[in-house]
Amino acid sequence: MDDDDPELIEAERLLLSLRHSHRDLLLGVREARGLADQAAEWLRRGIPAVDLRRALTAYLPSNGVRSAVGFLRHRLTEKMPPPPPPADTAPAAPARPAPLIACEGPGDLHVFRPAAGETHCGPCRREAAWEEHELRHPSPQHTPDPGPVAWRDRFDKYAKGLAT
Repeated sequence: MDDDDPELIEAERLLLSLRHSHRDLLLGVREARGLADQAAEWLRRGIPAVDLRRALTAYLPSNGVRSAVGFLRHRLTEKMPPPPPPADTAPAAPARPAPLIACEGPGDLHVFRPAAGETHCGPCRREAAWEEHELRHPSPQHTPDPGPVAWRDRFDKYAKGLAT
C-alpha cells in the first residue's frame, strides 16, 4: 500500500469501518486493501467519504450478504460515479457585452446596448409598437354624455319610440 496516497488510506479505513454500520460487511485487512483502490477512485472523483459509505451500506439485501468482499466489489464497480471533467479545460470566459450604439428613434440623442442587432432602444420600440397598434385598432369614438335626463323627457322619447 502506498503510504503517500491520502485517498487510498481513507478508503481502506472506511472499508474496515463498515462492520460498525452492518455486521455482514466485516472485512479483513487483506480484503480491505484489495478493495481500497476502487474505493479510493470514488474519493478521487470528488465523492465525499460519507456518500461513499452511504452508497455501500444503503439498501442491503433483506436476506443478508453472503460475501462482504463480493458484495462491496460489485457496489464499488457498478455504482462508480462518472469521472470529473478534465481539469485542463479552462472555463469559458464570460461573453463581453455588446458596445453601446446610438438609438435611431425620435427625441434627444441617446445610446443603448443592443441584444440582437436592434437599431432602436427598448422605449422607442415600445412607442413605435403602440403607435402601430393604434393605427390598426383605433379606439372607438364616443359621443359626450349629455348628463342626466329628466324622467319626463325619457318618458316622452319612449312614447315616441326613440328610446327603449
